[in-house]
Amino acid sequence: MTEKIYKRILWFGVAFLAVFSPLWKGGARAWPLTIILLVSYALIFVWLWRINNFGHHKVKRTPIDIPVLLFVMLAIASSFFSIYRHDSFYGLIKLFCYVGIYYLVVNEFDREGIKRILYIVIGMGAILSIYGLLQYLNMFDHSWWNPKDFIAATFVNHNHFSGYLELAIPVTVILAIKKPSSTARRLCAFPALIIMTVVFILAQSRGAWMSLTISFLVMAYMIAKGREGGVKKIFILVLAAIAIISLVYFGRGVISERMADSISADPEGSSFAIRLQIWQGAIDMIKSSPILGAGIGTFIWGYPRYRPEGLNGLVNFAHNDYLETACDMGVPALMVMLWIIVAVIKTGIREENLNSYRLGCAIGVLSLSIHALSDFNFHIPANMLLFTVYLAIIMKVRE
Repeated sequence: MTEKIYKRILWFGVAFLAVFSPLWKGGARAWPLTIILLVSYALIFVWLWRINNFGHHKVKRTPIDIPVLLFVMLAIASSFFSIYRHDSFYGLIKLFCYVGIYYLVVNEFDREGIKRILYIVIGMGAILSIYGLLQYLNMFDHSWWNPKDFIAATFVNHNHFSGYLELAIPVTVILAIKKPSSTARRLCAFPALIIMTVVFILAQSRGAWMSLTISFLVMAYMIAKGREGGVKKIFILVLAAIAIISLVYFGRGVISERMADSISADPEGSSFAIRLQIWQGAIDMIKSSPILGAGIGTFIWGYPRYRPEGLNGLVNFAHNDYLETACDMGVPALMVMLWIIVAVIKTGIREENLNSYRLGCAIGVLSLSIHALSDFNFHIPANMLLFTVYLAIIMKVRE
């Protein structure tokens, strides 16, 4: 296998995953997840086979190798004491997939390959937004949406579609202001940014709104203290002002209604109150097994024992990825997870070059990490796969 063919196989494989994973309910159903895992492991196998047969290909080290290794070891350890080993085994398969994709991108993707993958992400974000908007206008079926009044496009839940846009929008901003950049690319970036922003508002995910707002404030601070020219800074401020005005104008009704719902006169029926109940049960579950948890991937089986009185319905997830990690794998795994996320974000936002896609990826990672405090985007394969690719882009040692 020649080097050129090898590189193409890897790039087209990852490109396929970037396109396919969000197309059917975020990859969160059995058959799309099976395809995602099969393609991912095939790519990882090709990469490892290449390393094994050509000694000059060595695995590159990254600054988060130690915490990644620790996290994997804790996951394996938790599976030995799992309350349901079948699901723990399945959880390990998914974890190994994400770790493999991380190191594959770090080792085999050059600057041009990364840029083309990000173009695909931006394109998918725009296409899914247009499709979601047409569904919202009842031009296409959206019978699987939950709830049915909030835009979810090809995803089941609006929070998870918003999570995908949280990753796509920041890199679109970078493309729109990147220099040098062709006029054609900018002409594509601006409409994509507008449609994604409008649909992001109409998706009505309060957690996503707050997370991306905080992340963009961080981005604005980094830009303001950067070494970019005054003209570009003025342009960015104008762009930010336009975005804020658009948010207030187009989303004023939607935003006011959703925020009013947060402080509803019926607090027991609000989504936030329900989350508080779920979190209380999750904390009790952590207390019962704080070191190794119930076993990776077993939250749904361990939680019923700790369900607070009055909480009805099946609780599949903790609606807080950090609490769920501690429930499944213990508090040490949670600490290592935070170590990885903080290290990656710090590396990305230190980027002084406004033209760098690393900054856009870091803002996306920051936003989804904040959103993880109130949802489970890390358990949606399309979002976690893209999140993993972003981690690799940020932590890839410059050549």
